[in-house]
Amino acid sequence: MSTYSCTQTTSVLPDRPLEGEEKKLIDSMLSAIIRPDAVVEEIIAGSKFIAVKAGGRMGLSSLLGARPHGTEKEMEHRMVGKSIKEVAGLISKPSPFAISLGFAALNAGNVPDPKHVEPSNFPADDLIARLGKDKITGLVGEFPFAQSLKKRVGTFHLFELQDVPGAVPRDQWENVLADLDVFAVTGTALLTRKMAWFLSRASRATIIVLGPTTPFSPALFRHGADYLCGSVVTDMEKVGQGIRAGLPFKMVKKNGGIIFTQWENIYQK
Repeated sequence: MSTYSCTQTTSVLPDRPLEGEEKKLIDSMLSAIIRPDAVVEEIIAGSKFIAVKAGGRMGLSSLLGARPHGTEKEMEHRMVGKSIKEVAGLISKPSPFAISLGFAALNAGNVPDPKHVEPSNFPADDLIARLGKDKITGLVGEFPFAQSLKKRVGTFHLFELQDVPGAVPRDQWENVLADLDVFAVTGTALLTRKMAWFLSRASRATIIVLGPTTPFSPALFRHGADYLCGSVVTDMEKVGQGIRAGLPFKMVKKNGGIIFTQWENIYQK
């Protein structure tokens, strides 16, 4: 099972304060929230995902198995009525549940208006395959499309903390990342506080951040990302029902109410 995938059932989120390059990235993202003053209207926590509704839009984040503990059990109610900026600030806390809630809020503050979103003409794996044709390509997380993607690119490298056949050994990560031409990393690497590390170690690669946790944040572009492939909720009631039911993202998506879109980096590396 993937350390970074949205199917994770045991929390792998850190329980330590932010520091170093990851703190710089998160501080940059928090200061660049597009709608920081939007008021949180509702928080929906399921067993796999958490959603924040604010200003008529909804942001999502994987929980990666995190559960509220102690006073956090009331957090869903206490954070309602507060600003996106304040709730997103929970990302900095040394608490797995708070990190996921904070990212759901940050995503609600950044997600574009669904009425003005152009759905992506092709899925993220097609983008990776197009960019990675005949090139050295890496993927963080054992996504469902990993095996098919392997056949569509030049050289393929899978980065996994779990014991997955064919994955790059952990002690070789830095050397392999440095040689990549194309690198796709799941947005949940933000939750595990590894995103900044990945972005800096694959600095010569074209980088795609993908998955439902991916924030539409310009700060990610400034820190090395080239494409953001994320989800936009068009039917908050339908998606909320799926989250409450503890459905995996595949089923939430199948039920409708979500469209996918891509942002391309407008900055020069």
